[in-house]
Amino acid sequence: MKLYSFTLIFVGLLLYSCGDNSSSNSTGDLSQMDRVEIKDQRQIPVDSVIEKIDYVKLGETGDVLVGQVTHLLFTPDHIIVGDADQAKAIFIFDRAGNSQAVINRLGRGPQEYQGITDIDISPDQQKIIVLDSWGDKLLTFDMNGNFLNKQTFTPFSRVVKWLDPETILIGISGGDNPELDTYTTKEDLLLFMDSTLQFKYSAFPNRFNSDIFKFDPLVVKRFDDRVLISVPYSDTIYQYTSHGIQPRYKLDMEEVDGIANFGKDMTNEKLRQIKNDHTTFPHIYVESDDFSLFYLSKDKIMFPVLFNKNNKQTYNITAHQSRTALGEYILWSAFSHKNQFISVVPAFEFLTFCPDVPGVELRNEIKVGLTDEDNPVLLFYTLKDPE
Repeated sequence: MKLYSFTLIFVGLLLYSCGDNSSSNSTGDLSQMDRVEIKDQRQIPVDSVIEKIDYVKLGETGDVLVGQVTHLLFTPDHIIVGDADQAKAIFIFDRAGNSQAVINRLGRGPQEYQGITDIDISPDQQKIIVLDSWGDKLLTFDMNGNFLNKQTFTPFSRVVKWLDPETILIGISGGDNPELDTYTTKEDLLLFMDSTLQFKYSAFPNRFNSDIFKFDPLVVKRFDDRVLISVPYSDTIYQYTSHGIQPRYKLDMEEVDGIANFGKDMTNEKLRQIKNDHTTFPHIYVESDDFSLFYLSKDKIMFPVLFNKNNKQTYNITAHQSRTALGEYILWSAFSHKNQFISVVPAFEFLTFCPDVPGVELRNEIKVGLTDEDNPVLLFYTLKDPE
């Protein structure tokens, strides 16, 4: 079936919807956009794209343990781990994995959060900002875990990204929101605020009927200094830059019978049928300096596609042919730092039986001193083109 797509120049020019005191600065520049051709080709064993594996064992954090890593951020001196689901805490480690501080402030007080919706770091990499949608506020802490500031923000939001000293990005859920009635472009999903949370401008009108299509209508991800923005079930990923929001990747799925760019006429029933019969891109992806890893889906089966950002080659990879002790964990990667993908592996995983296969020496090295109750291990994968 033919792949449906937007005209990118048109989309680039219209991404920004301006408030009364701002003007559009999006140019729709396609010069930095990579076209990613998803091919119907043989699957490459995941082991063949791994050049080396490094690791960091996250150290002891007292009575509060890291349960599920939902956020992972880096500064030159720190690793910041967010666990929004289980511990509901933020852990600050040095780059060797030694615990420096724990922000564990669940509650309703002025310096507490009712939940962690999102976290980010300041442009100077000295502060952590916590979005608490349940408490309608943003909290700021230093790298020692000390409370610095509280700001009130009412519209229900899902994303916070601190773009520069004067701009904070807020991503909202869309749909009816009376708190946004005073905003000129209340249908937009991205709100650009100044440092005092005063509205500057907005972008990305909601493409979906929120009363029918029940899922988060926008994906915003940070990879080091890069902030990428996309709409699930579309073919394009955008990047925020100082010149506006620019197209960064366009996935061409025609060869694998892909369908993208769903709109307000989509229903849950139609989506289920399309996902069964065609390839779709739910915008599950991770990128490093050198590679991007896209996860596509068909008939409830995910398959990863590796893209080399330098030579523009794509490789369909599989873990089923992995013959190493740690190879398949790369497909758990949800984070990256510089030129490495990062997988978070629970400590108990290293204590299970492992046959005598390549990489078992590193696995055995990692598990020395580990117990079932230790914090997770971070695996850092440097990748290469398959030979």
